[in-house]
Amino acid sequence: MSAHYDGDETERTHTYNDSVLLRRIVGYLIIYRRLLVLLIVLVFANILFSIVSPFVLMHAIDVDFDSGNLDALLITALIFVALQIMTWLARYGQGYITALMGQRGVFRLRQDLFQHLQIMSQDYYDKSSSGSIISRLTNDIDRISELMTGGLFETFAQFFIVFAVGTVIFTVDVQLSLVLLIIIPILAISTHIFRQKSRSAYRRTRKTISKVTANLAESIYGAKVTKSFARERESVVRFQALNEADVQSNVDAAKVTSVFFPVIRFIGGIGVFLILWIGGMRMLGMFGEPLTVGELLFFIQMNTLFFRPIIIITSFYNTVQSAFAGSERVFTILDSTPAIIDRPDAIEIPDIQGHIRFDNVTFSYVEGTIILEDFSLEIQPGETIALVGDTGAGKTTIVSLLNRFYDVQEGSIKIDDIDIRSVTQESLRSRIGLVLQDSFLFSGTVKENIRYGRPDATDEEVIIATETIGARRLIENLENGFETNVGERGGRLSEGERQLVSFARALLADPRILVLDEATSSIDIYTEHTIQKGMRALLRERTSIVIAHRLSTIVNADRIVVLENGKIVEMGKHADLMARKGKYYSLYELQIRPRALQVSVDT
Repeated sequence: MSAHYDGDETERTHTYNDSVLLRRIVGYLIIYRRLLVLLIVLVFANILFSIVSPFVLMHAIDVDFDSGNLDALLITALIFVALQIMTWLARYGQGYITALMGQRGVFRLRQDLFQHLQIMSQDYYDKSSSGSIISRLTNDIDRISELMTGGLFETFAQFFIVFAVGTVIFTVDVQLSLVLLIIIPILAISTHIFRQKSRSAYRRTRKTISKVTANLAESIYGAKVTKSFARERESVVRFQALNEADVQSNVDAAKVTSVFFPVIRFIGGIGVFLILWIGGMRMLGMFGEPLTVGELLFFIQMNTLFFRPIIIITSFYNTVQSAFAGSERVFTILDSTPAIIDRPDAIEIPDIQGHIRFDNVTFSYVEGTIILEDFSLEIQPGETIALVGDTGAGKTTIVSLLNRFYDVQEGSIKIDDIDIRSVTQESLRSRIGLVLQDSFLFSGTVKENIRYGRPDATDEEVIIATETIGARRLIENLENGFETNVGERGGRLSEGERQLVSFARALLADPRILVLDEATSSIDIYTEHTIQKGMRALLRERTSIVIAHRLSTIVNADRIVVLENGKIVEMGKHADLMARKGKYYSLYELQIRPRALQVSVDT
């Protein structure tokens, strides 16, 4: 099993054997055993009815016609009609059950993929584009759906029909049977050549549509930035290039298909030619044993019955190759292992006081580029710590490691003397509330988003949480108050409103440890003053880590930790650090003076 990779983690695609892919896809279908048994019964009934029909027709021509018995001919005709009706009913049942099983299989596969994505570590998403992931959940699953619901088992049934026909015809005439079967090696060689060329072509189509989807998602998310820089034309040109590449890859795949299917039909035509030629000479007494009209018609029908399944198989082979190319991309994700996994003996973290200790932690995102080196910090229960420093100093990395979005390479992180690697990720994160700079809201109402961390909270508790952080009046003034729909990603609210909802969400969840990562950067200075009381309520009696862009918001922190290149260069209260006139003093003066100057100019 090899892998293809072009920079995006979601484009890392393993190459699987056809048998492996087929076995895994079928595995999503055969679990429905009752439906499978019924389908098998219908398949064999269809095969039986299909093979008996030519025998009935041969009997009508060679026996009933010669005897002149109209009653016998009528009975034979009625039997033939009954066989056609039963064949239709069997095929209808096959189609319905196949679609039902297929849709259930697709549901399970899509659910498994989504569930697996939920347990993937943060580094996977750091290296992946959301559009590529969406493409695998939609476009690639759709290709597999065509295989599952489009008659995978019915196509398997065609092999039994071919085998049954190939066996039955020998009971009528050996010579014409051999003539019919001599075509099989030619079909096998043609199919093998097609398989090699088509798989490569369909792999390219899966990659190009993935890039189209990724660009589309990125363009939608970044529409405001595109408009602000007047880059609409360039965005269209870029999408057009990706779109044209997708069209070309599909045209290339169609070329392979358009060549192959006429070849198969031509080979089937050769079978009819040989039967007519050799059978006709035998009817005229020019070659071999005499042949009746019924027998000749029987073999022409059997040729159709023999090659129709082959044409169905080869036509479906087009779907198979497209589905296999898509399933390689889906199973690559399902077979990937999260970088962060719970230990086999991991326990649920107990109720905690909130004592945090970083012991000689060393961490890097990329090998050779160290972000934190021998970093040590102890935070007492109920203490509020502020992390400040230049961009890239390691502030966000510290809280990401505390949440165990990544694992440290050296050292340890402990909460109440419990190594966070010894507890389950779910229980750890349930004790930590995280409010980010880019506050993400889910589609739904304001109330539903506030309840996200605690779905069982009452309406009264939701209102109290918003009132505590000073946001109740603002939310009640929205179009429908707490029932206002926030839109996709909270797009119907301002950045400040989204941030206030996030504060309320964190307070309602009531975590023992709270992390605010640039949480007030999206709030204007006037709104900031109105929620200072709420902020104090949010931080009270819980261990808090605040990453601050506005240094004015952390002057009351118990300790301020100043970082530079992943190391602590200063630590203390605001007044003490200002008195030292070191790094913190420089940062504070750099930020406060321009703001004070701006206020004086405005007044």
